[in-house]
Amino acid sequence: MTDPTGGPRAVTPARVAERVAATHRPDRHGLVLIPLCDRSWRLCDRAVPPSDPASLVAYVEQLADGSYEAVWVSVGLGCARYPSLEPLLAEAIDRLDQGRSLGALKPHHIPHRPPARV
Repeated sequence: MTDPTGGPRAVTPARVAERVAATHRPDRHGLVLIPLCDRSWRLCDRAVPPSDPASLVAYVEQLADGSYEAVWVSVGLGCARYPSLEPLLAEAIDRLDQGRSLGALKPHHIPHRPPARV
């Protein structure tokens, strides 16, 4: 890849996100990686207002071996490692699509008993 000046283009997380969105199904979520420092980002969903905590999808960190670790926040809990950003972003899109397809869920009823009489 080259930039308009003819030099090589740096591979940045933003460019990887654009490439993933172009090669996979349409990304209606508008995922964006917001840098926190040199090797860590917040993965956010621009389809959700930034003031809404649900806009934070995951924290992403590039590890010393070049792989990426995601700590999933609003689309299920847990951590996972990925060899590159492409599968990580594809997983984020899958998780967001799955969460949206379930719709709003009613909480489970928790049976309870009246307080004990003393």
